[in-house]
Amino acid sequence: MEFNNIDWADSNIEKIEIEYDSIKLYVFIDTLQRNVCVTCTGFIGLTNLCIWDDQIIDHAEIHQIADDESIPFMEMVYSAYDKNFNYGERCLNNGVFDVCIKLVNNISFNIYCQKITVEYI
Repeated sequence: MEFNNIDWADSNIEKIEIEYDSIKLYVFIDTLQRNVCVTCTGFIGLTNLCIWDDQIIDHAEIHQIADDESIPFMEMVYSAYDKNFNYGERCLNNGVFDVCIKLVNNISFNIYCQKITVEYI
């Protein structure tokens, strides 16, 4: 199942699990009437996570970050680690994805990782 092919509108974030190398979003997809788990591995970081009063998704999308793209979060990562940083499986040259989730209350957050999978649960 492709992330960008899902109609995320009115879906509910039910749970978020953050581990050292992954983050999992458990979401009830309203249009499908099914639960899915979005797993982001090669987890680099996230920004602006604020789901205190609302967890209903308005819009969600992913895009691969281009090498020449200027994103403040990634600029911070690149200042700490060279773009050629390679430690075992961790390598920024393997590509970075930006998962952007906007909630109905206009708060949005971004997850930066290297691989995204979506599966029914």
